[in-house]
Amino acid sequence: MIRDFSTPAPDRRSRLGLIVPFAAFGVLAAAYGGYWLWMSAEIRATALNWIEQRESEGYAIAHDRLSVGGFPFRFTVTARNPEIIAPPEDGGWRMAMPELSASALPYNLSHWIVAFASPAEIDFEGEDETQALLATAARARISLASGRAGTVRAGAELEEFRLTARESGEVLVETLDQLVLSSEVAAEDLMRIRLEIRGFEFGPDQLDERTVGAFGRRIELMRTDTTLSQWSALAADANLASWSESGGRAEIAMAELQWGNARLGGEGAMGVDALLRPEGRLSVMVTEPESLVAALVTGGVVSTSDGEALRLALMMAPRRDQGVALPFRFQQGGIFLGPVRIGEAGPLTGHLPSAPELPGTDELPAANP
Repeated sequence: MIRDFSTPAPDRRSRLGLIVPFAAFGVLAAAYGGYWLWMSAEIRATALNWIEQRESEGYAIAHDRLSVGGFPFRFTVTARNPEIIAPPEDGGWRMAMPELSASALPYNLSHWIVAFASPAEIDFEGEDETQALLATAARARISLASGRAGTVRAGAELEEFRLTARESGEVLVETLDQLVLSSEVAAEDLMRIRLEIRGFEFGPDQLDERTVGAFGRRIELMRTDTTLSQWSALAADANLASWSESGGRAEIAMAELQWGNARLGGEGAMGVDALLRPEGRLSVMVTEPESLVAALVTGGVVSTSDGEALRLALMMAPRRDQGVALPFRFQQGGIFLGPVRIGEAGPLTGHLPSAPELPGTDELPAANP
């Protein structure tokens, strides 16, 4: 018997089984790399086109360099040393910073995170002179989700924020530990806004002595859940007067304040009157009524006789588990807690400062070519 001691032929199928996955991965990687390069060029062109459109509207926009990076996990558009100056009809404000960037995931170009580098210079026209401010923050960014109709969701985050006057060094905001804001356009022309602020401290000379004596300079917590009606009228040109004339109101589902001896919560509705002064009513829950009245009297916010009237109102007010319920009103330029006038409310600005319109998703190429 003759034995065959030759080496068996290799199994060609087993080799193919090893090669095909790597080859497929290589093809996909090359395709994704090509897509990323093509899309990054399209995004850069869109950013430059946006700048050109804003400049045609009167904005002055300058930067040292505009680039797109972030491969392979995201697209990040970065502008070095950007400066934006708005035209007078949009407020005439100016903003400059070391860097401004916007990032999106490759599969979702309708959601961008915009990050602001610190420090940022902010100039705007005040009542008597130009205000030149310097803002610093450990984190400052906004989140924008848009559709073909425009922005549908927006959010903002601030951490360790501080605001000073650039020339004099006067401290306007000593610190803001954290700010979280979210907003969403809802049906029936509504905008829902949720805001939470923690550890907000005014600068040394930003409040009158009565307020500082009553509550101090630091607000530990401020939280609100508000729905704005007639949102399109306000979003069109940021004009409070036209918004009010169209029936715009702020429905406050929840509000909470912890400021010194003030421990308040409430709900209600607000708007502006014909002179653009705040007007409306909240049902406020006072958790520590005696401490609040004592602080108002000690700080000189209310007189001793008004303090007694407020104590009497609190004694007669409905009591609930959360505290004592009192009306908090803005009426004809006055601020009232129960029957007692505790402050003044002047007119708000007729036009809010306008920001340049951001590109909608219809201006960007599709995420999947």
